[in-house]
Formats: sequence, C-alpha cells, structure tokens
Amino acid sequence: MKDPCAKPRQSVAAERKPRPARADAAAIARPRLVEQLRQARHRRCVVLQGPAGSGKTTALDAWRRELLAIGVEVAWIALGEGDDDLAPFVDALLATLSHIDPSMTAEASALAGHGHGEDAIEALVIALVRGIAAQRRDVALILDDAHHLRDPRIVNALQLLLDYGPANLLCVFASRNALPLSLGRLRAQGELLEIGFDALRFTPQESAHLVASLLGKADESQARVLHELTDGWAAGLKMLCLDLRRKRGGTALQTGERVRDAQTFARYFDSEVLSRLSAPELRFFVLCALPEHFNLGLCDALLGEVPAAPAAAELLGRLEGQGLFLVAAGPRYPEGWWRLHPLLRDVLLTRLEALSESERRGLHTKAWHWFAAGGMAHDAVRHALLAGDAAAAADLVERCADELFVAGELRRLVGLVRQLPEALVRERTGLRLWMAWVEVYERRLQDCALSIAQLHNEMAAATPAERYRLTLLRGLHAVQCDDSAAAMAILPELLDAPADADAIALTGRRNLLTWIHLYHGDYEQARRVQIGDAPPLLRGQVLQGTPFGVLAGRCLAGLTHAVEGQVIQAERIYRDVLFEADRRGASCIDASCLAAGLLAEILYELNDAPGAMRLLEERLEVLERVSIPDTVVRVMLVMVRSRWREGRPLDALAYAEQIEDYAERMGLDRLRAYSLLEQVKIQLRRGMPDLARSLMVALDALDARHAQAAAGTLSEIRVVAERARIQLAMHGGDLRQALAQLDALSALCRQRGRVRRIPYLHMQSAAIERMLGNAGKARAHVREALQLGHRLGLVRTLLDAHEDVIPLIRDAGDEVRRDPVLGFYAERLEAAAREQPHATKPEPAREGRAAQEKALAVLSPREAEIVQLLLQAMPNKKIARVLDVSLDTVKWHLKNCYGKLGVSGRDEVVERMRDLGRT
Repeated sequence: MKDPCAKPRQSVAAERKPRPARADAAAIARPRLVEQLRQARHRRCVVLQGPAGSGKTTALDAWRRELLAIGVEVAWIALGEGDDDLAPFVDALLATLSHIDPSMTAEASALAGHGHGEDAIEALVIALVRGIAAQRRDVALILDDAHHLRDPRIVNALQLLLDYGPANLLCVFASRNALPLSLGRLRAQGELLEIGFDALRFTPQESAHLVASLLGKADESQARVLHELTDGWAAGLKMLCLDLRRKRGGTALQTGERVRDAQTFARYFDSEVLSRLSAPELRFFVLCALPEHFNLGLCDALLGEVPAAPAAAELLGRLEGQGLFLVAAGPRYPEGWWRLHPLLRDVLLTRLEALSESERRGLHTKAWHWFAAGGMAHDAVRHALLAGDAAAAADLVERCADELFVAGELRRLVGLVRQLPEALVRERTGLRLWMAWVEVYERRLQDCALSIAQLHNEMAAATPAERYRLTLLRGLHAVQCDDSAAAMAILPELLDAPADADAIALTGRRNLLTWIHLYHGDYEQARRVQIGDAPPLLRGQVLQGTPFGVLAGRCLAGLTHAVEGQVIQAERIYRDVLFEADRRGASCIDASCLAAGLLAEILYELNDAPGAMRLLEERLEVLERVSIPDTVVRVMLVMVRSRWREGRPLDALAYAEQIEDYAERMGLDRLRAYSLLEQVKIQLRRGMPDLARSLMVALDALDARHAQAAAGTLSEIRVVAERARIQLAMHGGDLRQALAQLDALSALCRQRGRVRRIPYLHMQSAAIERMLGNAGKARAHVREALQLGHRLGLVRTLLDAHEDVIPLIRDAGDEVRRDPVLGFYAERLEAAAREQPHATKPEPAREGRAAQEKALAVLSPREAEIVQLLLQAMPNKKIARVLDVSLDTVKWHLKNCYGKLGVSGRDEVVERMRDLGRT
C-alpha cells in the first residue's frame, strides 16, 4: 500500500489551498443583511448564530465579495467535526492565512508543534497577531461552522485572538450554537455585531428573489406560499424549489407540509426525494455521507463493483452546479472535493446507520484504504478506527511518523496519535517513543525523562535499531537539559550504531557526538564527526532539517570555532546555514533558529550590536521556545549587553531576568548562572553593591551544587561564579585577591581549551596591575591580550572586559606600536570603542505637560497597571505574579505600552514618567 504520508498526485500544497465555501450559483441579493455586515466593517468581531440552513454561509460569501472588492484580505475556514483538535485546527488556520501572505504566519508556523499548553498557545497567537499587524491591508478571518470547535485549547486560542487582535483584524464566526467565548468586553465597547436567527430569516421579498433564481419563474402567490411553508428558512426554501423543479418543472405546488426546521427537512427530504430514487441511486447518495469530505473517485471506490448510478451522479452534479446543499470541502482538500450540507448529511447518515454493522465497517475499510493510498493520513486513520481496525490505524500512524518528523510537522503527528485509543498507544512502544520525542520538542523535559525510563525497561526485547532510537532520544533530552554528563554516559551506545540504523538515527548520531566532544574540549574531533563520512541518505536525500539534520550539525561545527575564539570561521558557517535554512522553510526552522542565535553572538563580538539586534528582535520569542539552551543563553547575553551599551540598564536587567526565569522554569542551572553574572555586573555598574552581593549568594549556591563537575556544561558554572567573585573583589578594592583569582581562572580556561575568554581575563588583570602601580605588568597583560585577540579576531571580548581598556591600550604605547600588526589592531579597537551605540530617545513633547498627560490616557487600565509596577523596578516575572497573568501577557502589554507612549523600552518609560513628575 502507498505510504499514507506520501504526497498524492495533487501535492500537499494543493491539498491545503484555502477556498471559501461555494455559494449559490445564482447570487441571492440580501441587501438588508449585507448592509448590516457592511456597517461592521471596522468592528473587531461579527457573530452569525442560527440553525443549520439559515443562510449564514451564503450571507458571508456575499459580504466576502464586497470585502475583496475594497481591498480587504479574506481568510475563510470551513470547519468540520475533524477540526476540533488543536493540530488540525492550527494547520487550517496557518494554511489559510499563509495563502494571503506567507510572511504573516512565518513566526507562528515556527512555534506550532513546540507545545500545546497555555503558554505555548498564547505565544503562537501573539506571533500570529504580530504577523497580521504587519500587513498593510485589513484582514477578515471567517470561521464557518464554528460550532464544531469545542476543544478548550482552541477556544482559548480564539479568545486570545480576540483579546490581542490588532486593529486591522476582523474575526467573523458563523455558528449554530452560542460560542464559548467571552464577548462582553467587545459588546460593551461597541466592537461586536451579533446577528441571530430572526435577522437571518429571509423576508418575503428575499424569498421571492431566491425562488425566482432557483425556479426560473414563479408567480407572487407561489413565492408567498413557499415563504409561508418555510417561514423564511433558507434550507427549506431551497429544498422545496429543488423538489418542485424535479417533479413538475416548477409550475405548481401541491403540498401542505411546512419545512421550517431540521426535523421537517429530514422528513420531507426522506419522503419526497430519497424514497423516489432507485436502489443504485440511493446507495450512491448515501455513500456520499460516509466521509466528511468526498470526491467522485472516493464514491466510486466505496461503490466497489457497482458502477456509479447516472441519475444520482447527475443529481450530485446539479446540486454542485447550483450550490444547493453541496459546498467546497475547505482548506485541506484540492479542487473537486465537496462536503454535504449538514442537514442533508444528517438525513443520509440515518440511512447509513440502518445498514448492518459489518457492512458499515466494510465501507469504512474501503475508505481508509483509499485515503491511505492518496496520502491523506488523517482521514485514513479516522476511517480505520471507524472500521474497528485500531491496529491498522496505529500502523498508519507509525508509517507516517518518520515523514512528519523529517518535514518538521510534529504537530500533525500529535494530531494523528490523539485519534488513537490511549490503551493502544500505551501498547505500542514505537508510538510511545514518538510521543516522548514530542515531549522533548514541547520542553516537557520531566515528562520525557519518565517516558525514557519506562521505555528503557519495556524495550529490552526490541530490535537494535529501535533501541538505538531510544538512545538518540536520551541524547537529545540531555542536550535540552544542558547536561553533557548525561550525554557522555551514553557515548559508548552512540558509537555502537547497529547495522540497520536508518538515516535519521545516523544523522542524529553525528550531531550528538559533535555536541558531546564540544563540551569536553575536543574541538577537532567534534568537527571531524561532521566532515568525515558523507551524511547518510533518507529516500535518496540528505536530511537537512530538524535538530538531527546536517544544517544543525554545521551550526554545531561553527560553534566549536566560536568557543575557541575563531569568530570569522564561525561567522561564515552560520551565514551559509542561515541562508540555506531560511530558503528551505518550516522543515528547517530548528537549524534557522540555531544559526540566527549563534550568528548574533558573532555580530556582537565584531561590534555590530545593531546588526545583532535586528537579527534577533523579530525572532526572539521563537528562539526562546524552539532553540537548544546553547542558543538561548548566547541570544540573551547579546540582548543584555547590547542594551547596556545603549545606556538602557533597566532593559538590560529585564533581559537578564528573562534568562533567569527561563532557566528556572526549565531547570537549566548553567543558564541561570550566566543570568546572575550579568545581573551582578549591571548592579555593580549602577552603584548597587548590596543587590550584587545578594545575587552572588544565589550564584554561590549554584556553584556549590555542581562543585564536582570537572568537565562539560555544568563545569562552566564554576567559571561563571569565579568571574562574578572577581567583579565583586575588584569593586570592593580587594585587588590582590582578584588578581590571584584571575590567574587561576586563566589557567583553568587554558586547560579546558576556552581560549576566547583569556584575552578578557588579561585585560582585567592589566586593569588591576595598573591600579596597583605595576605599569610593566599591566603592559605585559595588554600585549598578551592583543596578541591573542588579534589572532582570534575579537573586538567586544576585549572592550567589555573593563571600562579602562582603551586607556590601558594607550598606556602600552610603544610596546604595541613597535609591532605594526598589533598597532593596527589597537587602532581598530579604539575606533570600535568610539562607535558606542546609543538608544533612540523619544522626541521631547513640545506641547508640554498636558499633551503628555493626554498621551498616557491612551493606555488601557491593564497597561496603566503594568506601567505603575514597572516604575517600581519590578521585573516582568514579578509583575505577572502580582497581576495573576502569564509572562507572555505582561510582555505583550508592555510592547503595546511602548507603542502608545512612543518609546522603545523600560528606561524610556521611566524617563517619560519622570518628565511628568510621577516618579
């Protein structure tokens, strides 16, 4: 059987091409209703609520045409039962919006699949809101048949979309039932239009127009009778017109049955239409209702040996041509796919349920085979389960897993697994292994550790290739836990790859080995792993994306150069990888984030802080959520140091605290140590030694916790703690103690191959010797720092070592200038020091205090609360606790505050409020 994850003849891109539901072929003028919708053009939300068949879709389609005509972008999602799960819903939402502009969903697409908790959903919505806000045009998002959405996670996402939606976004919902959304605020603000069933009913004039368009001719009395029989219910009107045209050519009406609701519709359709079909015609029609969506090929497959009934096919074609009870299938299906109107499908499903259980299961079996052969895994799994063949459904999921992993679509894999019974998933170690991979990607590291422990015991009898996959999972878990010792513990197993290990396993093995060798100081061996043998092929292609792909491996090889201080070599590698990863799209998002984060560190080192910030600011949320800890710590340190250089200490502290919060949540002690070091340095520079010493207490505790770590990631905590102690000793005047600590730390860095840190330490030693009056020793330290710094191509490492670096270089004088190379390097450092960036200050208000008070009045009550807490020097994390909201919510409101106040950060908010005399 064809792989259910393989692309069918129509590509996956075509499969997801978004299209609105098809409206009636004859346009039905509803000026009263469309005018109401037209008046809502600049509101935030529109809700149409009414029973099935009340004309919601038709009215929205008429409005859609008007919106498009005036330049509004329209994204339409026709929802079904299968969309009430986070993965398929997110797929549909992103696919539909990306059809307008792929850049709108780029950041959100990167976040999708990296978590399904509240924080992850909020981050995804915020990314989507940013993308929509960046559009020059207005965007209308229409969710048709929204009553299918009951999953609390989806409801939460929609609520956030309403709460955070930018001014250029209009959300439109068509639903049979009341939506489980909080709309009170929008209603009170006049931002909500609600249209109920009474407004949706056709007026006598609209009924007459519809009847005339469907029958071709109709006198006033006939139209009036039809309107009275249906009470203006659109589905009933269409049903009676169809029946009249089929039976009598539309010339008379002889019925006393009223068709005003779903029950009477079902009775009428059953007695007046279905009962008059031949057996083959009826069977064809009933089988159309088996799947949620269908095409003629699927119907033929379900019929088996029986040829398609011409009369029924003709009826189907007529329904499609006239838009009667047949609409396009929606964004996940190509042209030629349909879905029945819910009322009609309900009637036909009653007939379907009358078949024997064995016959129904046989039909579902045919359906899942057909969907699997067409590469439509979600539908295939659903029908396999309805056929009672859960084992086949699980087989389908397992066959899809590799393909989805390689494509970077783990959220689709999660959606498939969620369809399976939990008991079956527990029985299948292969499925449980994949779900453990998902736990790593979603940063549920404790859950993953538990899964690994259970699988380790239960897979004792598994094949070597399966157990090797578990070994790789342990390695990736160690990387995300920033625990090189745990990775080192599995090194013998990693090296002993089984003969039947696949390309995913062998490519992943290369990257894990590179990371392990990197953190044990064997940089040459780390690079040889990547450039030795040619990478294995997966279906004839090199695995490029995912953290196990060759692009991520090349980034890790670049990192070995960066750690040694060979920044130019590292920069070249990162730039090439970033270009290639961005060109390849979503499947390479992990490599793209890794390359962007690491390149930003190099740009900062080369004194291009603005370039580093431009690279990071748009990616910051994505980088934090999808990157490995190595990238996160480097990114955040760039942000902290860049903000400090701009003269924005509060913003620098905010980023340092953000690292600490992330590290505490994820249990990453090395990252927390780096955060505490940066905070110590900032507080000392601000003249707040007591705060610095209190931070040192926490850093000492981390150092004591990992005192036995002799190598690897956790051994860096000792180095970080020593650097903080040196800063405190220098600030407190204990210069000889600081000098002894610097000598010991330099020796340790040389021993571990961390050469890049040594010029920094030499510059600090030079500053201390100068203060002690030892000019000769100071010059010697400067010379050694310059010699090594020039060889490595360093700039900021030397300039950030001490505030007196430039005077120290000048004091070295002739000793430096006698060497033309070192003299030129010293000149470059002096020029770089003069390029100190400055924060963009807001223009002073010329209108005076009253105008600035007016500017503050635009803040919402929640934004004003956050600004007041910010003025108390509260970090984001504490503000979130005080207000009982998420950290993402605080950051989102802060960005809104900055925009409304015309500032770009915390420091400028404080300055503005001081101008107003409020601090």
